[in-house]
Amino acid sequence: MARIKEYWLQLENHPWDAAPWGANRLTGRPLAQRPDGLYRPTSREVLVIRRYAPDWAAPDERPLNPWDLTEPDPAGTPGTIPGATLVAKVADEIVVHFRNMDMRQGVADLSRVHSLHPHGVQSAAAHNGAFPLAAPDPAQGNRRGDRVAPGESFTYRWSCPHRAAAGAWLYHDGGPDGFANTAAGAFGVLIIQAPGEQEPDAPPRPVRQSADTFARFAAVPPPPRRAEHILAFHELPGVGLCLNGRAGLGNTPALVVGHETRLTVRCLNATAAPLTVTIAGHRWERGHGYTDVELLPPGGAATLSILAGSAEGGGGPGEWLVTGRAGNLTVSGSLVATAGGPLELMTA
Repeated sequence: MARIKEYWLQLENHPWDAAPWGANRLTGRPLAQRPDGLYRPTSREVLVIRRYAPDWAAPDERPLNPWDLTEPDPAGTPGTIPGATLVAKVADEIVVHFRNMDMRQGVADLSRVHSLHPHGVQSAAAHNGAFPLAAPDPAQGNRRGDRVAPGESFTYRWSCPHRAAAGAWLYHDGGPDGFANTAAGAFGVLIIQAPGEQEPDAPPRPVRQSADTFARFAAVPPPPRRAEHILAFHELPGVGLCLNGRAGLGNTPALVVGHETRLTVRCLNATAAPLTVTIAGHRWERGHGYTDVELLPPGGAATLSILAGSAEGGGGPGEWLVTGRAGNLTVSGSLVATAGGPLELMTA
């Protein structure tokens, strides 16, 4: 039965630290700290797309990956990269109320005009968000969804009537300067669940405690039997290739799995180059066989189904590198296979 899934999103500009834990576990050395408390060289102002309560009454912050040992970051940064995750099922209608609150100074006026352009779903041309072809929408005072100015809003209606839409897709800024703004963080993830798709397990309590560091954890909850993780690769200007807005192992995602965890990994490439994804020691079905390398075109996405810690999927106890490579750029996170309880991750 078709449902209406309604979201309230707001694009904002914020300072962003791509290395909020201040260390790189691959080198074992702390990063240099700036006078403003952020870390060099991985800090800049970015664009984030945040989820809000109806009528933008208040932020509705939700973790990107509930089983990520690096979330939330120590500074409590507003929003996430990628932005708000939108979830619907095949046959649903998705209604997105979008408000542009880009208040950056010193950028061209057109760079502060934004839109939302979705991949994988269907819409009327007026709601596709791809500049400059969106027609005026009479139902919204002839406003155009491909050019939402600062302080203005637009409501998009997207549909997914066929199971061909099932999977993970990018949505991103498709406005006049959409390419540069997407690189600055103005993108998110749209997940369309197939009929009968099961929901992942939620942690019984936060995976981090207040005294935990980037490498030591007092009491990790027992791992999930079924988990879903989002891995978005993108090139943040002034930083380089990032994973979920972060750079350097110890800041990038460290995702909890267990023995025979059915793992759904949503991989997305928000860069302008082809990108490969590998998960050390693991493999997944692709076509009529198995693979341990996933190739994503620019703007592409793939859903990997892995039985982690098994003869089928590989892995087992310990920490396993998750690596994205685009040209000569590389970024890594990890899967952390644990039974729960106290945990200490290795550093160089």
